Amino acid sequence: MTLNQLEQYRDLSKEVKMLEQRIADLENSPKAFVSDSVIASAQCIPYQPHTVTIQGYGNQQQDKINALRVKYIARRQQLYKQMEEIETFVDGLEDSRLRQIIEYRYVKGMPWNAVAKNVYGYPSGDAARKAVTRFFEKF
Repeated sequence: MTLNQLEQYRDLSKEVKMLEQRIADLENSPKAFVSDSVIASAQCIPYQPHTVTIQGYGNQQQDKINALRVKYIARRQQLYKQMEEIETFVDGLEDSRLRQIIEYRYVKGMPWNAVAKNVYGYPSGDAARKAVTRFFEKF
């Protein structure tokens, strides 16, 4: 795990929400209503041809929507996998303080001063930032 991958967590979370919204929009999109006419005749004599209008929902637009939905769902699954890898890494850290710092900063997106206030009790974010920097230099 690198610091850059860890910093991506919030962006991955936002992208998952965006893809979920796209999927919901596709599922709620109106279906294409199509109309056409055909020539038919009566069932009995004198078999006169006449025009009959047929109406229904077209499949061409729905096929495109289904292809996009599959694409978005696959991408969402990939993002979930990346997020799970990050969460597993954070959960596997032995140092409780470092775990808290990383959780507050990279998962919840808090500024360094708020992280330091929650972890150390004072609002100077330098200690928390340096602890993470030192950890990734060793790692």
